[in-house]
Amino acid sequence: MNNYLKFAAQVGATVLAAVVALLNGTDHQPGVSDWINVVIVALGSVAVLGAGNLPDGVWRHTKTIVAAATAVAVLLQSVVTDGISAAEWIQLALAALGALGVYAAKGPVVYDAAAVGRHAAALSDGPA
Repeated sequence: MNNYLKFAAQVGATVLAAVVALLNGTDHQPGVSDWINVVIVALGSVAVLGAGNLPDGVWRHTKTIVAAATAVAVLLQSVVTDGISAAEWIQLALAALGALGVYAAKGPVVYDAAAVGRHAAALSDGPA
């Protein structure tokens, strides 16, 4: 399960964004903008799942970067369409919390294949 904790954090944000859309829509009828935000956060979940788990450099935070970009996309979509409603502020906060959850969740342990290969080759030579 550790391999999917980051994905689960983003899926949790998606589910909560959908609940906010359902509960806070005008006359309990969510607007198109609310559902577009849900779709953006859902696509962020897919992107977090597909993002690489690299061991070094800035790319070890790829999943967090993707989740943060999703939160920014929610903000931009809300601003461009019709201004930010109360429900959209909540969805934006959930997207940001989802990104923090992706950052905080423990990801899988990733090894440098070349280093592991060299170590395995040294072991196959037998005792010195």
